[in-house]
Amino acid sequence: MTHRITRRDSLAVAAGVLMLPVAAHGLQRTDAHLFGSPVELWMPAQAQTERAAAWRELEGIHRRWNAWKPGDLTALNAAFAAGRSARVEPVLAGVVRAAAALESASLGFFNPAIGGLVGAWGFHDDVLAAGTKPTRRVVERRLAARPSLAQVEWRGGEAFSRNPALQLDLGAYAKGVAIDRCLAQLRRRGVHDALLNLGGNLAAMGQVDGRPWRIGIRDPHGPGLVATLETRGEAVVTSGSYERWRLLDGERCTHILDPQTGEPARGIVSVTVVHPSAALADAAATALLVAGPARWRRVAERMGVDQVLVVDRHGRLDATPRLTPRLQRPA
Repeated sequence: MTHRITRRDSLAVAAGVLMLPVAAHGLQRTDAHLFGSPVELWMPAQAQTERAAAWRELEGIHRRWNAWKPGDLTALNAAFAAGRSARVEPVLAGVVRAAAALESASLGFFNPAIGGLVGAWGFHDDVLAAGTKPTRRVVERRLAARPSLAQVEWRGGEAFSRNPALQLDLGAYAKGVAIDRCLAQLRRRGVHDALLNLGGNLAAMGQVDGRPWRIGIRDPHGPGLVATLETRGEAVVTSGSYERWRLLDGERCTHILDPQTGEPARGIVSVTVVHPSAALADAAATALLVAGPARWRRVAERMGVDQVLVVDRHGRLDATPRLTPRLQRPA
């Protein structure tokens, strides 16, 4: 669906961040549903060829890197489980290598190798129905295997792991990578002003009618916003424990799991990271949420992010010194 943005538009609400309504003459928004989330792309109305190419890029990543549908990622996971090597196309190989470096920098709080654990909690599904928690024995068996991207061995263009429990799930990274790749493609094609929102993972480039893009950060505890900020060429990524969840044994359980405990992350409700790289912001937002109130600052420093807003389970806000002056609180 396509429509022109006007000053009368309602808020384009996403999972964690949103673009506030502006007068955007000449820009159009197109919508889809990918990566398990609503996707919104704003760019010049006349750039139809470039728009179509951007959607092809996003749809291709969505199809190939899904952790529970046939594609490149599931084929690689099947090879790991069977103890054999598999050829990995260069883009995915680069993503896995980059994710391994981020896993190390995050002290393991960001760990895309725990796909088996994520599946055990029932989050490898398009529809998250109510159910029961995995038994502690199942969780402990997954933890005892200690899957890590450091266990991926590369032999030319092929990957292999001696740990059959290593199963990739790029859910905390693929959206950010997709945003970076899509916007880079648009720049190469001569598009200067655009904004892409993948369900709370948002990045903008250029401006809108000569002004910065104005972004809202959702209040995880209710309707409305906790803050807004302006940006011209950055990613604003929110990871929230309220975004994707299942009702298990009567308890609301987030899909963001702590790789150290095997349980849903607790303590922090949402983390917003502002950074030029959407991929890094995506990984960092998840890592900081898992790290919790006592450790997120240390992990942020190690991962090289210094613009962070944290909302804890009591609704308290905590922002880094570099981001604080950019935030505007609602009246």
